[in-house]
Amino acid sequence: MDDDESIHNPHDRFVRRLLGELDRVRDLVRWQLPAEVLAELDLESIRPAKESFVDIALREGLSDLVFDVKLSRGDDAFVVLLFEHKSTADPQTIFQVLRYIVGINDQRLRSGQPLCCVIPLVFYHGRSPWNVARTMQELVESPEPLRGFVPSFTMPLLDLSQCSDEELRGESVFLAYMALLKYIKRDELPERLPEILELFRKLLPPATALQSFETILRYIATGTDRVSKSELIAVVTQVLQVEGTSIMPTIAEQWKQEGRQEGERAGVKKGEQKGELIGRILVMEEVLKKPPTPKERLAGQDLQQLQSQVDALSAEMQSRR
Repeated sequence: MDDDESIHNPHDRFVRRLLGELDRVRDLVRWQLPAEVLAELDLESIRPAKESFVDIALREGLSDLVFDVKLSRGDDAFVVLLFEHKSTADPQTIFQVLRYIVGINDQRLRSGQPLCCVIPLVFYHGRSPWNVARTMQELVESPEPLRGFVPSFTMPLLDLSQCSDEELRGESVFLAYMALLKYIKRDELPERLPEILELFRKLLPPATALQSFETILRYIATGTDRVSKSELIAVVTQVLQVEGTSIMPTIAEQWKQEGRQEGERAGVKKGEQKGELIGRILVMEEVLKKPPTPKERLAGQDLQQLQSQVDALSAEMQSRR
């Protein structure tokens, strides 16, 4: 996969986490594949393929994105579902997917297994519609008499930029995920975010809701510049009716790390403890819409002074609830 789509990319991490839930994989397949194709598949049999046939050259790119699914006719035959995620329209995607399909079947032959059907689906959520090749004929320029020598292959594409709001509205966790991915890079995100988070609040299973919210909010914090930290906390406070920082431990920890780093740059020896207090102060000031205390001034205070400021800000937040 290219640098933009690496596992270090927040969009790619989020999609991989999403596809880590088999119910979401089934939702995606049902949403995208034609009825006649779905009739041939036993969706309850979907399982991650992991490294069973993906060779080392493909393993990094395909890990967590390849699934086996048995055929509905009841024997041991199966097909492979191959997902590819893009947050930008990459002109070489069609060739990349073709290489993956060939690589999967090449590895099967090396392992003494027969060739199998691979169903690919490219999952795209850029701001603008997909405007690059979806067929090899589009990608390979050649005179008409030579077109027959170009592999005939069309890439199935889920383009969330072309999904209407009506398509994405409904009492469904899956549709809430799709709406978040559609709007994550868009200016309309602040407007749509309360509705999306409200759906998650209502529909996420209680047993895993907190963990899911941490993943969702971490993604929003790292995957977009359309909402500020204070705006995000304000929306969470409004929707979840709790103090925002208490529902976002992973995000708060990330922001506290900024304070630690600032403390270290200022030469603070007790960077871990002192930097954490600085980070808490900066987050709470942002939530309370107070002018931020200059980091240089905070770095010059001792632990007791910083703790007193944290206590005062905490008391003010409690009084405003």
